[in-house]
Amino acid sequence: MSWSTNEAFTDPAIRGSMSFRSEFKFFLKEIPVEITLRLYDPIHSEDIVVRQSHMISVPEMGPAQEPVCADQTLEGEVVQSVIRQFLDVYNAAVGKGLKPEASWLKLDTNFH
Repeated sequence: MSWSTNEAFTDPAIRGSMSFRSEFKFFLKEIPVEITLRLYDPIHSEDIVVRQSHMISVPEMGPAQEPVCADQTLEGEVVQSVIRQFLDVYNAAVGKGLKPEASWLKLDTNFH
């Protein structure tokens, strides 16, 4: 019998199965910290899952808004929503006259 990849993950003991889709790396201007976004396809779902190496948080700006994605099944929409969150916080802080700092980026300790 020949097994499909999806069939290999059907046992009820398996949770959270995903396959790697793509990876993106970028920097925010004047912050020398590389940010990585990794996209995954859950085995039994059409939605794309994003894992990011860092979150952005500027103490003077308050908490960042959660990314809003119009369609979680489209790679471009998913990436745009995450990038937009970084840019909204970064641009608002710079617009208030704050100097960009590496401390604005908080490492996600669950990123791997």
